[in-house]
Amino acid sequence: MKSATAIAHPNFALIKYWGKSNVNGNIPAMSSLAITLDSMISETTVSFPDDLKQDTWILNEVEQPSLGQIQLPFDHLRKVSPFNKPCLIESRNNFPTAAGLASSASGVASLVTALDHALEIKLSSQQMVKNAILGSGSAARSLFPGFVLLDVTESNVTCETILEAEEWPL
Repeated sequence: MKSATAIAHPNFALIKYWGKSNVNGNIPAMSSLAITLDSMISETTVSFPDDLKQDTWILNEVEQPSLGQIQLPFDHLRKVSPFNKPCLIESRNNFPTAAGLASSASGVASLVTALDHALEIKLSSQQMVKNAILGSGSAARSLFPGFVLLDVTESNVTCETILEAEEWPL
């Protein structure tokens, strides 16, 4: 295990999904379209200090009382990797947290990406999507740049850039 840092950007839904089709898997009830806001960042570093006694999440320099919203994707990645040491998760946003700017989406996306690198799991982009959704229904959109489609069908959820940001600059 090694430490890793990842950056993800919040996304702003242009066509928003409402509700969940599968509450346990946190699967949105319908597809959505968003634009990724590349001037804002959520940065997460994961490490495994030898003296750490329990999983610890520090958000914007404040230790959180629990893993909260990141617990499900964290636990899932723990199950698919051989790691069992306590993890230090240090996250920060360069924009206000909990201000309606999708900090949870970009935070979860940066966590999933950092853990994938640190644990050398090598998830495919669609496996990353499924893991990110566990923490936030919109987190998968923060894994991709530009205009992003989260496509929900009866049997599958996919996510992809459908238009690069430079193709339609705002």
